Amino acid sequence: MEQEFITNVVRWSWIALAGACIFQCAFFGTIANIAALGSIVLAWGITANVFLRPTMLRSHPLSAFLIVGFTATQFYFPLLFTTLEGKPVVFNLELPYQVFFHSTAALFVLVLSHALYRMTVSQPLSTSTSWLNKVGLFAPPVDLQLWLMGFVGLAATVYVYFISPSVGWEVSGAASDKAIQGLIPFSYAPYFIPFGKLYGNTKDPAKRLVPMLLVFTVLLFVVSIGRNSRGAFMLGFTSVGFTYVLGLLLGVFKTQLFTLKNLAIGALGFFLITGPIADLGTAMVIVRGQRSKISNSELIDLTLQAFSDKQAIRSRRLEDNQEQGDWDERYLDNIFTARFSNLKFNDASLAQAAKISDQDNDMLHYSINYILGALPGPVLTALNVDADKEAVYGVSVGDYLYSEAGGPAEALGGFRTGHFAGTGMAAFGWWYLVFLGVGMFPVYWLFDKLIIKMNRQDLQSMSPPPKIAMRFSLCGMLALTSIFQFLPAESVIITATFLIRGWIQMVLLYVVIYYVTKLIANVLQGSAKHARPVQRPAHVHW
Repeated sequence: MEQEFITNVVRWSWIALAGACIFQCAFFGTIANIAALGSIVLAWGITANVFLRPTMLRSHPLSAFLIVGFTATQFYFPLLFTTLEGKPVVFNLELPYQVFFHSTAALFVLVLSHALYRMTVSQPLSTSTSWLNKVGLFAPPVDLQLWLMGFVGLAATVYVYFISPSVGWEVSGAASDKAIQGLIPFSYAPYFIPFGKLYGNTKDPAKRLVPMLLVFTVLLFVVSIGRNSRGAFMLGFTSVGFTYVLGLLLGVFKTQLFTLKNLAIGALGFFLITGPIADLGTAMVIVRGQRSKISNSELIDLTLQAFSDKQAIRSRRLEDNQEQGDWDERYLDNIFTARFSNLKFNDASLAQAAKISDQDNDMLHYSINYILGALPGPVLTALNVDADKEAVYGVSVGDYLYSEAGGPAEALGGFRTGHFAGTGMAAFGWWYLVFLGVGMFPVYWLFDKLIIKMNRQDLQSMSPPPKIAMRFSLCGMLALTSIFQFLPAESVIITATFLIRGWIQMVLLYVVIYYVTKLIANVLQGSAKHARPVQRPAHVHW
């Protein structure tokens, strides 16, 4: 069944790709567009034949998922979504040949690095004797714990963006504030309850789960509008969607692709993303200039007013489609699909990099300081290193590249989204591909370690027995969107910062909140048991 589902997914992906290519060739038959289509077909062919296979997904699930994510965001999705919008895949690209050449070269490097990883590491998944298992990373949380995690994350969001908004934009600050900020992704934990089979919870969800999730969604929705963040409301839910997709690919969940129910759900999802949700995202952009001047409640009210003004939304989209100067990010009209397939970040970065010499000293120095800045402050002090975190993390890598290429001084702090191809060429020249390949080797390994391989004894002790001999950590499931979008990144230095701090921080934070919520859940469940009235036996009358 698993093999059949993956085969169907790959088959229909090729049918969709072929249809999109025919459309592109018929209406946008330029040499640049056809060359881009060739790169897309090559990239998807490699990915589908190597990584979308049952054996690969079972042996190296998350590292394979990462490469599928890179190919999807840099090749497949841009073709699909530009076709749906009636645009060429090279729409608004200044350097289309370079964009697809760098992406194709990066894919070859990723595939080669993964091949070396598979040959070198004989046991990529965690085992029952690993320290990750001993600290409780793979202990299945009960449903109450996930609800507690969700409310902790929601409370952290309210604190960071409503009560103490400076925490959200300060580079440095109190360690306690930064720890609270790190709890925000747990807001989406309750949505993983239906997928308990993946993280070891074999109990069926409660019947009241759906209405409870609907109420919780409304709370998240209001908070997201109040903090004026489109991504806050959308990106967490994509992890839930990716979890379901992985469950289908691994054979944990069963479904037929084309049923009336699935088609209805797909049609509803398409309508929401292209209609109301897209309008809401545009409404947030319209009122964004007011968010530092008014209260959060007023911001929510203004956003809803803008959402109801469809003429203002249309005018804003027309304005966004106008030429935007030296740093132009126009590619897709839909603001949500653009988050997963905007090739302009690559194009703009390469265009700026072309204005400065390869291996620019300032870009190289900035990149080194960016890596050092990932180290905790006490470590930097002990090493007598001044990484100047405020200057480094107060701007994005894209900002710094744009400034180095002659952008205005006010460009710094705009947090433009760079791409590792352009920033890599500016800082390291073609050596960036070497750094990418070497750096991704341990990244693959660390992501796969978020899954434990169960032995025969573990499988026999579980009732009912699981459908796969592995168990995800909820920590890994919460990070699925980050894994899918790990590449493209702003720079290849992300591999270094992830190894120095990112992965350790992610695991440590999860283990802490797991044990805290476990303690609270035990207290609450114990109190509930004591509160139940004891049934006394009825008196018998003779």
